[in-house]
Amino acid sequence: MLERCPDSRPTFRARLRGYRLDFTHYSAARWKGGTADVVADAAESVFGLVYEMGDGDFAKLDRWEGGYARVRLRVEDDAGNEHDVTSYAVREKGSFRPNEIYLGKILSSAERLGFPRAYVERLRARYTL
Repeated sequence: MLERCPDSRPTFRARLRGYRLDFTHYSAARWKGGTADVVADAAESVFGLVYEMGDGDFAKLDRWEGGYARVRLRVEDDAGNEHDVTSYAVREKGSFRPNEIYLGKILSSAERLGFPRAYVERLRARYTL
C-alpha cells in the first residue's frame, strides 16, 4: 500500500463475515495466476487490514485494480465494532490457482498481522499444492 499510496496508513485489523477469500481474477502480466477477491459464503470470514486513505489514493488504486470495482463492505474490528469500508471486488469472476509467491505474501502477512491461526491454516490447506 505504501508503494502505491504513500499517504495511506494502516488503522486496524478487520473481519469480514459472510465471505471467503478466493482467487477469481487472472493476472497475466504480473503474477501469472489468480489474484485475491472476496466471495459471499455465509459460513466463512475474511481477515484483513483497513487503511486510512489520503487525498487521491483511491484514484491511484483504480489505475492498478484493472478488472476490479470499488465496493462498500461492513467489517468489524478486534473489539467487535462495525465499520463501513471501501474495498475492491472482481467484476467478472473465474476460478484460478494463485501464484505461489503471491499466495506466500498473503499467508506471511496474515501470520505477521496476527490473524487467527485457524484462518491462516485453512487458507494454507485450501490453496497450497
